[in-house]
Amino acid sequence: MKYKYEFDQLIIELYGDVDEHYVKKIRDDIDFLISRQGISSVVFDFKNVSFVDSTGLGLIFGRYKKLLARKVELLLRNVPSHVDRVFRTSGVYSVCPKI
Repeated sequence: MKYKYEFDQLIIELYGDVDEHYVKKIRDDIDFLISRQGISSVVFDFKNVSFVDSTGLGLIFGRYKKLLARKVELLLRNVPSHVDRVFRTSGVYSVCPKI
């Protein structure tokens, strides 16, 4: 995982398989990053993601709930077609727009 702040936006780049093993390693780091005051949106960049399972979906929905409470938008970008199918089926786009 890499991240950067661009003005009031936090961009988090995810890599490889977003599965139980990966999510366990990054969840606390992401929660720390999104706790920063003054951000208006968080972008998960999936450009380099090869796989997302139910744990990865849980990561997205969990961060969405945390951010919603603070009125911070969660956006998804560079979603590959194989991940897009999972997101469409699971309803991720109903709460996290794809940009």
